[in-house]
Amino acid sequence: MNTKYKSFQFTQFILSLFIVQLLGTSTIAFGQRSKNYTSIEEAMNNPDSVQWLTLRNQDLKIFPTSILELRNLKYLDLSQNQFTELPDEIGQLTNLFYLDLSGNSLNQLPGSLSNIKTLRNLYLDYNLPKNLESDFEVLGQLPLLSVLNIKGDGIFQLPPSIGNLKSLEYLELSNNKIEQLPEQFSNLKKLQILYINNDSNFDLLKNIEVLSKLPKLSELHLEGDRFNKLPDEISRLKNLQSLYLRNNDITELPATIRFLKKLEYIDLTDNKMPHILLDQYREDLAPTIRVRF
Repeated sequence: MNTKYKSFQFTQFILSLFIVQLLGTSTIAFGQRSKNYTSIEEAMNNPDSVQWLTLRNQDLKIFPTSILELRNLKYLDLSQNQFTELPDEIGQLTNLFYLDLSGNSLNQLPGSLSNIKTLRNLYLDYNLPKNLESDFEVLGQLPLLSVLNIKGDGIFQLPPSIGNLKSLEYLELSNNKIEQLPEQFSNLKKLQILYINNDSNFDLLKNIEVLSKLPKLSELHLEGDRFNKLPDEISRLKNLQSLYLRNNDITELPATIRFLKKLEYIDLTDNKMPHILLDQYREDLAPTIRVRF
């Protein structure tokens, strides 16, 4: 199978974990999918039956506390609203495993969020966090959290407590201003997919040591980071299968790229390599590594 599509399918698999959970035993038995409620008023007509609630882009400024009565809720989308805070009581939603809060103005997570031990997918991208150390202390108490998106949150430095997210498989850090990952990042032993796109502060050489200690890291996105070269030490990322370097200023690949024995795909689109060199890479690395440009 084409590596590009393998990567796409795997990413989609990770991001759709909630569908498998949401179907559940009763859904299989009755052969139908749970209803997606898009109005809190409609949901409150039969609160015990609500598993899926989408209130995306409804100009909400305050968290609707009636949501807390939906004790069987599994999927909650509150993205693209105007929340600045969540109620402490959100921890009452103990069956929730998918929570989308992207595109709000949240500045801190309540400690009670750590009570939602079922939570697997959490989207906090494009918010305004002010106390990352506190937030990650909360997230570190979610034993099943496997997907986390904190893209575009204005982050300069991740706290050491990110290393407590031991179940994380997919992490989106793009559109931030992170130069160096903390040493504790290497504790993310289950991490498979990492996005650090559009971050001109990111220093790949400084981060090779930490990234090389992630035994399952197979897909790495470093697109739009304005690199002009890849360090020879890239060869230390032994388990990489897909490397995305689109929209950088790279003029050539290091010879050590050949030491990545599991690498199957490199995206070099929109870099500064002459076509004659790209053609040479495509020929020399084939059929083991597919090169896109």
